[in-house]
Order: sequence, then structure tokens, then C-alpha cells
Amino acid sequence: MKVILFVLTLLVVLSCNENDSEDVIKQENGYVWLSGGLAYCAEQIHLDNGDTLIVSSMKIFSFTSGDRVNVKFREMGTNEFCPPRMDCEIIEIKKVD
Repeated sequence: MKVILFVLTLLVVLSCNENDSEDVIKQENGYVWLSGGLAYCAEQIHLDNGDTLIVSSMKIFSFTSGDRVNVKFREMGTNEFCPPRMDCEIIEIKKVD
């Protein structure tokens, strides 16, 4: 009985750790980059740390290319069409000076 309880507890702990790593919200500064074209990957945020985020135009439609922003985001995975860039879900984005 104790072994079964231990195994169940271990499974719960391991599953909680996996979910936590998937839901990591990051915050970085960077610049908005809009290509002006209709191509996939046309809207990006170039972060100060060197990473590039592929974003939905609906999330950054009020910004123009070159705007400096602070963005909170969740990484969704590497974009297969524009590697090594990351698809992301924008949680919050605001213009900074």
C-alpha cells in the first residue's frame, strides 16, 4: 500500500514540474520589426538578448517598426518556417522610451 501511495505521489510531483516549465512567462525589452509584406514571419520583435519572436500582427498593430517595447510572453516553440525564431504568445506588450 505504501509503495502505491509513493508512486502516485511521485507521478503528481513530476507532472506538476512539467506543466510549470511549459507555462514560463518571460519578460524582455526589444524592438518591433514589421516587414510591410504579407509573408509569414512578417511581424517580429527583436529582443535585446538576441532572440527573435514571431508574433501575431493583431498583438502589435498599434506599433510601428523601430518602436522600443517591453514584452511579456510565453514561448510556443521554434518556428519551422523562420528558424531559429520562436513563436510566442504575447501576454502583455507596452512601448518604452
